[in-house]
Amino acid sequence: MFGRKKAATEARDAAAQASAEATPPAEGPHDRSVVPDVREYFSDLGYGHIDLGSLVIGVPQGRDLNVALDPKGQPEFHVVTQVSRVIPRAFAAPKTPGQWRTMVTDMREQLEKQGADVSVVDGPWGRELVAELPGAVFRAIGMDGHRWTAEIRVMATPDNADAAAEEGREVFRHLIINRGDGPMPAKEQLALTIPDEIQAALTQARQQVAAQQQAQAYQQQMAAGGAQQPAQGSASAGAAAQQAQAQAAAAQAQQVQQAQQAQGGSTPAQPAQQPAAPRRDASAMDRLREDDDL
Repeated sequence: MFGRKKAATEARDAAAQASAEATPPAEGPHDRSVVPDVREYFSDLGYGHIDLGSLVIGVPQGRDLNVALDPKGQPEFHVVTQVSRVIPRAFAAPKTPGQWRTMVTDMREQLEKQGADVSVVDGPWGRELVAELPGAVFRAIGMDGHRWTAEIRVMATPDNADAAAEEGREVFRHLIINRGDGPMPAKEQLALTIPDEIQAALTQARQQVAAQQQAQAYQQQMAAGGAQQPAQGSASAGAAAQQAQAQAAAAQAQQVQQAQQAQGGSTPAQPAQQPAAPRRDASAMDRLREDDDL
């Protein structure tokens, strides 16, 4: 009799555990292993999303997903509104927690060297770094998961800093991280799997940047009086042609995208605009991204 009761209790406990494992907790970020159906998860939230393999980013209603090239020419995905720009990232981490604390310390030291007014405050997930820059507020929110560390970086104007923080937290709590099982150095950023259509647009953006740089270099040579050689003239013509081709391809891609949006988007979020060159706000955040440890 007691054996049957014990068996029934164990069965109920096992069923409850299975149910808990099948339902992601309300507060993320989540490990991919606890999200059975990514599309259903974001559909239930009313979000769009983009699946980048190691990182799935949810896009709440009323927000755009932009793609940009960082200073190293690598793609970044930004969730943006008129209030904030939120950049999610994920890194490999040791089995033991503590990497986020180290990352916060490193960022603080670097920002203080650049003259920023930096503080560390308590947030829903623990430490948040806040740096006041000329005309902007930078906030970093992160946490350690199972052999990974998730992070978002939020940029906003000082007047919008508090609202931007809340928008960033909303994105952060629904990130999904798929670290994989292979060995990776700690703090190494998880590689993203870029959808083909976005990869093609990024290639066009890189070509456009390269053509613009070639054209600018030639113009500088002309201004310095060193552009009289035929070979340089030929290079100028090639640069101009390449730039024109890149711009035409980018315009065509944008027209296709606008047509798709006019027909109504699917659940996965689509980029709101063409990938851009490194942004003109060469701020402390951009300089931070040049540090491989961050």
